[in-house]
Amino acid sequence: MKVSLKWLRTLVDIEDKSAQEIADKLTFAGIEVSAIEHMASGTNLVIGKITSSIPHPDSNHLHILTVDEGEKYGEHQIVCGAPNAREGLRVIVAREGATLPGGTIKKGTIRGVESDGMCCSLSELGVDKKYLSDYQLSGIEELPNDAPIGEEDVLSYLGLDDEILVLELLANRSDLLSMENVAKEVGALFSRPLHLEKEGIIKTVPSSFVVGSETEKCPIFTALIIKGVNTLPSPSWLKERLEASGIRSINNVVDIGNYVMMLTGQPLNMYDLDKLPKPSLIVKEKQKENWLAMDEKRYEIIPGDLCVTSANRTMCLAGIMTSEECAVDNNTKNILIEAALFYGPSIRHTSARLGLASESSSRFVKGISPYEQERVLSITAALCETLCGAKSIEKPKYYINYDRKEKRVSTSLSYINKRLGTDLGKEEVKDVLTRLHFLYEEGKGDNFSVIVPSYRLDVNGPEDISEEVIRLIGFDKVPSRLPLPSVQGLGYSEKQKNKRAIRRQLSALGLDECISYTLVSRDSQGEFPQLALTYNRRLLNPLTEDRAFLRKSLLPSLLSVAQYNASRQNKDLALFEISDLADESSSRCHLAIVLCGDEITRDSLEKRPYDFYSAKGLFLSVISVLGLTQNRFTMKPLEDAREDFHPYRSLEVSFMKNRIAVFGELHPSACERYDIPPHSVALEMDLTDLLTLKAGQVKASIPPKFPMVSRDLSFVIDKGVIFEDIERAIKRLDKRIESVKVFDLYVLKNDVNFINKVSMAINIRFRDENKTLVDEEIKEMMDRITRTLSNEFKAEVRS
Repeated sequence: MKVSLKWLRTLVDIEDKSAQEIADKLTFAGIEVSAIEHMASGTNLVIGKITSSIPHPDSNHLHILTVDEGEKYGEHQIVCGAPNAREGLRVIVAREGATLPGGTIKKGTIRGVESDGMCCSLSELGVDKKYLSDYQLSGIEELPNDAPIGEEDVLSYLGLDDEILVLELLANRSDLLSMENVAKEVGALFSRPLHLEKEGIIKTVPSSFVVGSETEKCPIFTALIIKGVNTLPSPSWLKERLEASGIRSINNVVDIGNYVMMLTGQPLNMYDLDKLPKPSLIVKEKQKENWLAMDEKRYEIIPGDLCVTSANRTMCLAGIMTSEECAVDNNTKNILIEAALFYGPSIRHTSARLGLASESSSRFVKGISPYEQERVLSITAALCETLCGAKSIEKPKYYINYDRKEKRVSTSLSYINKRLGTDLGKEEVKDVLTRLHFLYEEGKGDNFSVIVPSYRLDVNGPEDISEEVIRLIGFDKVPSRLPLPSVQGLGYSEKQKNKRAIRRQLSALGLDECISYTLVSRDSQGEFPQLALTYNRRLLNPLTEDRAFLRKSLLPSLLSVAQYNASRQNKDLALFEISDLADESSSRCHLAIVLCGDEITRDSLEKRPYDFYSAKGLFLSVISVLGLTQNRFTMKPLEDAREDFHPYRSLEVSFMKNRIAVFGELHPSACERYDIPPHSVALEMDLTDLLTLKAGQVKASIPPKFPMVSRDLSFVIDKGVIFEDIERAIKRLDKRIESVKVFDLYVLKNDVNFINKVSMAINIRFRDENKTLVDEEIKEMMDRITRTLSNEFKAEVRS
């Protein structure tokens, strides 16, 4: 927001305050002034008159001018290359020693002719080129014939002696996109009276025009018809105020709309009344058409875009741009002025989708007051009568479906002091709130309530009231105290400790941690559902469709990171991410791992492709960090691998009958989909319950005194039997069975007696902690194992 200091001083009594004082006061009150700019700058300037102009003898475009600089400075010779330099023209002269934005002016010789000074254009004084015509940019500035020769306060004469405060507004202070509200803020800071624009007293005639809205996203729509306007250049004061606000002057009709918007914060839109197909304007949001805007470009309007329509044709993309069909031009005689309240998120969505943004749309997006429309139309009507010579003004038409109730907030002095750490008195607080235009009402004890000004959309509760108090009194008034030490809540929680331990472990194993986007596209929501959440959350107004949904699984995001790296020739990857996923009523903490290419050791001297067992090893490493053992989990082949995981090289892990992890080699189509190396490996694990699970204490055991006995057993068994079930069944038979491991496995081929069978060889270790086992005991246990395999798994023991 650009604030003209000259304009501001007409609204509040701050003539004795410098731009820097005002900027400092605003900044310390939470309204950052990022810069103080000048409309133009230049020293040692004077208004002169060219008394003679002759061509330069050694140039085809230079002129030798004699310039009368008034009684004080007399005549000087200046060499000038401007095509419009001519005798009798009154000009801006930068005398020797003048400092301009482009440098310092010195006396010199140009092609053998002495030149003492320079005749200036406005752009050479620092005026933004967007405010200047092509003719002004092509030569020196031509001053009026009554410009006083010898006048040294040139910038003041030109109306360019203004200073501009550039406000960097926070999202909650949309009210300060209005000169009046900035004036109220400054008036409160310096305790100065205001001189705000008053409603004009105008005569109106009845109107038959119809306005309305068919959507809740436009609860207020007002219109004012003015006939017999004259489209002319705007007066200098209006041009100066608009240009100081960063807006180029067009003509008096358009400029009035922009001026009122900058003054009050209420955007206005103007229509050529005679071009409307029907004497009505209705706001709708179900239009669908290829629409021609006043910038002569076509835009696709879709359902959801707010449109102001007449005869069911879009006359304006609400809050953004008018149609070419009814735009005001230099031939317009009768106008309709609209002041409405549109739903900000809808305007933002349409503006972002079409790439159209303006001062008007930004105000609707950030929020405007719902109470100003009638007053704004009154001010606009008075200006049109004064500046445009309006012959007839009809009575405004209103559509209002909005509960304009007072916003009342109750609080207490003790609450404010406790929250701020201050010791303020009631009168001090009352003075601050009164200066800020809050209506103060006493309550019982130290309680009180305030009625919030209608334009302060950001004030809703007692905490906001305390903030208003302290920012005006000054944060330096808060006493400095050291916090009291507390022994409660120190250190990490068990959940935080475990997450940090997992991160350290995976990093130590050579994996790189990633942090990927929480928002994803619709397509990725359907991928890797094996451990994904069921709740589907979509943003109401996403910036792009690629970032429209809250992710339900980490793997699509982490695979996108792998894809990004692989496309840049970084194909040997070991990545992991730990992040929370939002469920319907809570959040789940997930771990995802992606392994691509080769595992590199000894500084690339050794390489081993990542495989299923790489993922299994990482899973076992994670649960060991948490103090858990493998026998607490159930592993089995992944049944719903789909086209995400390889159907024969993937597992699912259950804990307390709930699936908590899936891992394995990715399906070839998944590798192709993400354009990553084939045979890549992935793991996703739900850590939520495991992070807070109490693990048993790690116990030290005495090394065994008695020897271990080992036996091998070979048998034929059905293909579908899981070794983990075999291991569990054997260990259950006797506590002296120390371990069961597979050391050979092959499929029997070319034998009709062994269809869908495999041959498995296992090694079994026995140990008794109290004695040395004898052959009879070993044989007895082996017989039991053989019977169990035969009875439970229909295994055929091979000799």
